[in-house]
Amino acid sequence: MSGASHFVEVRNLSRRFDVSKPWLNRLIEGGGRRYVEAVRDVSFDVDKGETFALVGESGSGKSTVARMLVGLMSPDRGSVTIDGTSITGEASRSEQRALRRRMQMIFQDPYASLNPRWRVGRIIAEPMLALKVVPSSADAASETARLLTLVGMSAGDMRRYPHEFSGGQRQRIAIARALAARAEFIVCDEPTSALDVSVQAQILNLMRDLQQELGLTYVLISHNLAVVRHMAGRIGVMHAGRLVEVQPARQLFVSPQHDYTRMLIGSVPQMSSAMRRASSTRGAPCP
Repeated sequence: MSGASHFVEVRNLSRRFDVSKPWLNRLIEGGGRRYVEAVRDVSFDVDKGETFALVGESGSGKSTVARMLVGLMSPDRGSVTIDGTSITGEASRSEQRALRRRMQMIFQDPYASLNPRWRVGRIIAEPMLALKVVPSSADAASETARLLTLVGMSAGDMRRYPHEFSGGQRQRIAIARALAARAEFIVCDEPTSALDVSVQAQILNLMRDLQQELGLTYVLISHNLAVVRHMAGRIGVMHAGRLVEVQPARQLFVSPQHDYTRMLIGSVPQMSSAMRRASSTRGAPCP
């Protein structure tokens, strides 16, 4: 099915979680079930080749949205449509399987998302073989070597285990695995927050280069406006489970419309103010 006006369409996405006490406690202490509305009526669109960012503080619901976008979690209400095919509605098994090949996710902690008992070659080859992207194990090995080179690693790294790499290298491996299924749509859930600042820029630059080379579409989840400012074409701001504002990245920083957005922008450290504070420091250095 095709003809969608946007590559990704999210409509009225909602999800709540049961945080009730165990049944026996409720029976003895009284009280009914309790629910937390993690995501409430979230709607947005993403065009093909675009980077759309969702930002907000911890607990705002952005990671729950990320998991619903790739089908790791089912919404209570609402729909997610990718290139005309709904991942939340009625679709044939063949349509669902074809859609699974087109979308992947990069998680926050690269070490936790990689099987520590598998060599890197097997980790990257597994999606190709499971989704039948390549016809044989030999082809999978050849494609794995190519993907490792593409993300700045070497073919020889196929024989090593995840614990033998740094955090930045492990995230490069996770990116290669996401590309192994030849995905077009990638949801990146805090992909650099577990990395050193110097490594963050390398990973973000790699993601941008791959997007331009392969025509990828990203939804970037982050709590850091400084990160998404230079990555995203548009930014959506989430607060208490709701999407309170969506604007082009440049416009958001110039004229934020929501009080919560203004608070987030005000919390971003400014280099100029830091330099002013440093230059105003008085006194002789300690011996």
